[in-house]
Amino acid sequence: MNILLHGPVARRGAGLLRDHFGDRIGLIEVEDGDAPDLVARKFATADVIVSVGYGKDMPPAPKARLLQLPNSGLDDLDPGAVPAGCAVCNCFEHEIGIGEYVMAALLHWTVGLAAADARFKSGDWTDSPRLFAGFRPELAGKTVATVGYGNIGRAVAARARAFGMAVHAVTRRPRDFEPAPDWLGGIDQLDDMLPNADFVVVCCPLTAATTGIIDARRLGLMTTSAVLINVGRGPLVDEDALFAACRDRVIAGAVIDVWYGYATVGNEDVPPSRHPFHSLDNVVMTPHLSGWTDGLMPRRFAVIIDNIERLADGRPLRHQVHPG
Repeated sequence: MNILLHGPVARRGAGLLRDHFGDRIGLIEVEDGDAPDLVARKFATADVIVSVGYGKDMPPAPKARLLQLPNSGLDDLDPGAVPAGCAVCNCFEHEIGIGEYVMAALLHWTVGLAAADARFKSGDWTDSPRLFAGFRPELAGKTVATVGYGNIGRAVAARARAFGMAVHAVTRRPRDFEPAPDWLGGIDQLDDMLPNADFVVVCCPLTAATTGIIDARRLGLMTTSAVLINVGRGPLVDEDALFAACRDRVIAGAVIDVWYGYATVGNEDVPPSRHPFHSLDNVVMTPHLSGWTDGLMPRRFAVIIDNIERLADGRPLRHQVHPG
């Protein structure tokens, strides 16, 4: 069986695949400098393709039986371009890192450790109770609301519960979940959830239906003390509305890890937004790093390895997204 690794993310798993399969597979890597005719020959021999996307610009892969995405999003997948008879599977495993990132964001906003450190290092004692400082808030008793309750939403919920927080969530298909939220509604009940949240975590998939799901009207439903955290996809939140809401203090602020524009290798000078979010003191910005942890690729390639074994044995594949 020939396994083709297309793209830098896929190539990160080469060693893990070699260690597991040994000489049971042929491992083919598409290098950045490969000539088009060489790339085409590599695709033509592939039984399994590991790639973050697949489009009409890809060479024919008539032997491919599995297109395995080493990620969860389907942003770069054109189902119409997938070779006939080829299943498409994705994988998750990023929820641990993203769950920890969200908790770091909640603690950043609540404890203010970095700001207190900076003040104290400058000789400022005003945060000290010895000088009758005001009380800082606690996470305990606050409500975190997740827009989406898939792997990420549930990872956030499990961690938030450990801090004594209440968890509210909306999801496309409400059903029994573990952990069960304190309040669960359908996506059509999002308006009911927002006014009661101290933190709103956006973590649903990006689809035509969810693009701009958080718009100016819904930001206006949040309290002025609420914080929005986007770890899903940038366009889930209306770009213009979010900037205005943070600038005008319609909400307390935002922690943003996913954006509207992205740098690429050789084109690094790309602004993340057409608005100067960096100028706002109530916005924390990171470059889509929330799930990028040292445990991510070992977990993801464990799923990929399992799916390749399942394919070889004729067993059902995990996380199949096409054909649906």
